[in-house]
Amino acid sequence: MGRIRYRVPLFVFTVLLVLFFSTVPGTGSAFRNLKEGAPAIPFILKDSEGKEFEFKPGSGKITVLSFVKLAQERSRDQIRDLVDLQKELEAKGVDFLIVSAYTDTPDDAKKIAGELNARFQIILDREQKVYGDYGLFILPSTGISGKDGKFVFEHSSHGRDFKDVVGGKVRVLVGLLTEEEYRKRITPVESVSKSKEESEADRQIALGRALSKRGMHDKAAEKFLKALELDPKNLSGRISYGESLVAMKKYDEALLQFQKAKELSPSSKEAQLGVGTVYLEKGEVDKAIQEISGAAMLNPRPEKANYWLGVAYEKKGDLPNAVRYYRKAVEKMIKE
Repeated sequence: MGRIRYRVPLFVFTVLLVLFFSTVPGTGSAFRNLKEGAPAIPFILKDSEGKEFEFKPGSGKITVLSFVKLAQERSRDQIRDLVDLQKELEAKGVDFLIVSAYTDTPDDAKKIAGELNARFQIILDREQKVYGDYGLFILPSTGISGKDGKFVFEHSSHGRDFKDVVGGKVRVLVGLLTEEEYRKRITPVESVSKSKEESEADRQIALGRALSKRGMHDKAAEKFLKALELDPKNLSGRISYGESLVAMKKYDEALLQFQKAKELSPSSKEAQLGVGTVYLEKGEVDKAIQEISGAAMLNPRPEKANYWLGVAYEKKGDLPNAVRYYRKAVEKMIKE
């Protein structure tokens, strides 16, 4: 009876968690099934009045497609930002479309639209079909479909820079900003000037991350390695290189990179989480649990570490602890 008792909640928690976490630690991709440059996926869903709404990519308009959970504060903040962006950009031929999570009701959608003065469509994916088609696992997340229907940009979660990052990309697409102006706008001002080598390393890392988003992990690894040749102390480059090696199943090489990253910054939760996930892939579950637990202690927002602890305990066959950590990860996300 004990085994059956844990089997059902474990499945439920795992299904919920795929909405939030990727299989490779630290990736910024918001959609599993849609890469930048691929055609956006059309769909038909119902709005809060029960009327069918059809999304047709390639209609000649740019569409900002935002996936949200209406009970989540970050999602509501994102909708507020989209309301502001719509006021500025709607006249430039830009549509805004909100797809709400399966837990949201028509009444939720009506209430939020009224409270936030949202004039764009809020449609409901009650069967999770569109979420599945797009391979979405982080809420909220946003994609941009170009005039030709191609998926041209994605952005996961929501932060204070949302209007600059997403709104700025739309401004580039409609001709209000150049790509160079956009990059300057979203790039933090450096307090200390960088050397030519450090600046080139940052450029190589940016190229590598773009390749990673497209699933080209071998090419991405080449860019990250080049960055480290230029700037061996670049922590983000070291972690990104490790992540690309994990994706290529080169676990021993990945472990070496994460360990070097820990030497560069002993307080880096990303480096320690990377070490833990490599041990997990190698089947060294107890070591994985030790490292990932350490990453959780370093992290004030340890949802991802808790998820990987759930995975580790599940592999170990300790289902009570697996459920415990899966629950911790999910409950934190639901509260937000």
